[in-house]
Amino acid sequence: GKRIKGLCEERPEWASYYVDYKSLKRLIKMKLGEEVEEAEEGFKLTLESEIAKVESFFRAKGNVFTTELRQLKKRVSLLDAQIEGASECSNIVQLLELLQGKEEGSLLKDLLSFAKHVDDLREFLFANTQACIKINKKHDKNSKYKLREQYCSVLQKSLFFTSAQFGMLICDTKTLVCSLVERLGGNSPPAEAFRCSVCSHVFNNPLSLKCGHNVCLRCIPVTNLFKEKRCPVPNCGHVEFKFDHENVEVYHLLQMLQVTKFTL
Repeated sequence: GKRIKGLCEERPEWASYYVDYKSLKRLIKMKLGEEVEEAEEGFKLTLESEIAKVESFFRAKGNVFTTELRQLKKRVSLLDAQIEGASECSNIVQLLELLQGKEEGSLLKDLLSFAKHVDDLREFLFANTQACIKINKKHDKNSKYKLREQYCSVLQKSLFFTSAQFGMLICDTKTLVCSLVERLGGNSPPAEAFRCSVCSHVFNNPLSLKCGHNVCLRCIPVTNLFKEKRCPVPNCGHVEFKFDHENVEVYHLLQMLQVTKFTL
């Protein structure tokens, strides 16, 4: 609830597309007397409608971002030579100052801004996933009808949780930023910096765990999201954590890019 409220303040134009957590809480409190079954059905229909709303928004935004990324790729491909002095810049601010007034500078700004927008959508998805998990826990605590197993399956199949296309968008975005930085100054980050600690593949919508490991969202079994669980990385030994914002957060694209020479 509080997390979604904070994100809505940051992105007010997205506010109406978040899971309506407060309405779902009110439905849980309405289950009185002989109206319990009717209230239960109302809760499930509302939750499914909220999930469908998130999916619809995610699909639309994903299509827009895919088009924007295609245009950015074309602009990067047109760059030929390295920029004199770029390899000597120690941070992104210096690099942008060096490129001020140049097409390369405009392109780098646009690409970093695009990466931020992608991260905003990832925060949106993560907050909605947390909201679905939390409201199901609250429901099961206050009802004889248990829904956790059913909505584990719903989340597992949801597009915003499993989308390979979105995973590729994230991967392509960080690859494109690295490609641009390398073209400008000759810096190239190590490939292992972008690999998941569980599946060893290139990150697909990565999360940062409190223990310091970075893993793909899909590498955390959905059933584990509904209860306290240890880090999924073998032999980590980290104490049990909850799937909440204090213990798990989106591993931002700009964080990943800190492995380059620049402090992004």
